[in-house]
Amino acid sequence: MRHFLIISFLIGLVTISCQQNLQPGLQSYQNIGLDSTIAADPAFKAYIAPLHDSIESIMNEVIGTSKKQLFPEKPETPLSHFVADLIREEALREINDARYEPLPTIAVINIKGLRTPLPKGDITVRDIYSLMPFENQMVILKLSGEVVYETFMHMGASGGDGLSGASFIFKDQKVINPMIQGEPLKTDKYYYVVTPDYLANGGDHYTFFSKAEKRYTSQKKIRDIILNHIRTLTKKGKIINPPEETRIQIQVK
Repeated sequence: MRHFLIISFLIGLVTISCQQNLQPGLQSYQNIGLDSTIAADPAFKAYIAPLHDSIESIMNEVIGTSKKQLFPEKPETPLSHFVADLIREEALREINDARYEPLPTIAVINIKGLRTPLPKGDITVRDIYSLMPFENQMVILKLSGEVVYETFMHMGASGGDGLSGASFIFKDQKVINPMIQGEPLKTDKYYYVVTPDYLANGGDHYTFFSKAEKRYTSQKKIRDIILNHIRTLTKKGKIINPPEETRIQIQVK
């Protein structure tokens, strides 16, 4: 019985603008059935070689520079700050452009979704695909202050996650001094929480996100937001150097 391996060529070239670099995107694909003999076929090797070389060229493109190696670790790290901050910045632009109701906005990401460290020095497209291998989209949720408090409770109890635009202390299974954009959290007010669709759909036990009053699903993917942000930093002559600060204090006895 033959076993077939289906190879999908999913990476094409998309020109973002005449002033921007080429970056990976889905253009077209073709499924090719293979058996145990075709791999040795010179004609097949000749067919696949330029596709392989094109993909390697795209993935090896240097798009920025990091001042230091950045690790994804709980309760939080400069890497989680970096990703949460840039997602929040992108969401604020989208909220403004779409003329959504203006509300205080925070971002929450799951550190387990950041799969690899970012190296010190040159950052390539491949590094970002390794960091964020998923096709997660950005989602903006309108949540009550009560649900935001519940979010902080879950983050504290689970050992932390990426957070931007807010801070809190978790002690004795309680959230203490929750702050959003420098103001105390108010349970009778509403806020936007920007997050990957994986969490918005209840992943990693963020099931309370289903209580959202409104949900706006962006067309932007988290990975593409990261790629574009780093390219923008590089164009401005800046390097990746996220803040080392405490946003989540988990105090144990």
